Amino acid sequence: ETKNEEVKDDLGPVLKNEDIVEGVVVAIEKSALYVDLGIFGTGIIYGVEFINARDVIKRINIGDTISAKVILRENEEGYIELSLKEARQALMWSDAEVAIREKRLVDLVVKDANKGGLIMDWQGISGFLPASQLKEENYPRIEDGDKDKIMRELKKLIGKRLTVTIISAMPKEGKLIFSEKEQGGVAGSNKETKELVSGNHVVGDEVEGTVTGVVEFGIFVRLEEGVEGLV
Repeated sequence: ETKNEEVKDDLGPVLKNEDIVEGVVVAIEKSALYVDLGIFGTGIIYGVEFINARDVIKRINIGDTISAKVILRENEEGYIELSLKEARQALMWSDAEVAIREKRLVDLVVKDANKGGLIMDWQGISGFLPASQLKEENYPRIEDGDKDKIMRELKKLIGKRLTVTIISAMPKEGKLIFSEKEQGGVAGSNKETKELVSGNHVVGDEVEGTVTGVVEFGIFVRLEEGVEGLV
């Protein structure tokens, strides 16, 4: 069996289902988009795949180069059926980067909480809001710093809608980091502290800090008041 290996014949490589291909958009119709895949032939995005990718297709023009996944090597009409799911995900991460640069405010519902902070989703992407990035009125006031008590207080925020900004996007981990503090680029002690710290440290420096949260994709460490890093 060589089904999962790269297949070649006298004409060159042959596409497999699940392959990611790149091609030029040659036609866009009401319910179908056609892509020139060079030696492989013509790809088509239609049916459910077209409907699912409508928000992406609206931004595509004839002549654009796009990436898509092969879902059927050859249909009855001889076209290669494609899915734009990956392109849509790439677009969402691109939107997240723009939101970070613009310090865009978004209203999100708290889905869950742990000892380090809150879990919330943005456009289907899961994200984390460290407790240290909560506004004073939402920050758990626990005198002895008991983490179980802090978590109980954080869990009271589940279901609540918070206005936050995206401060970091990590496509490889599929995660976003949110802040309730940093909004609209307002100057303040937090921003000034960050500028001071970034000026004091360079890549390669060894620093000490306090662990403020542990999540499945890393550890949050506070370097100074208002300044946090992610391991």
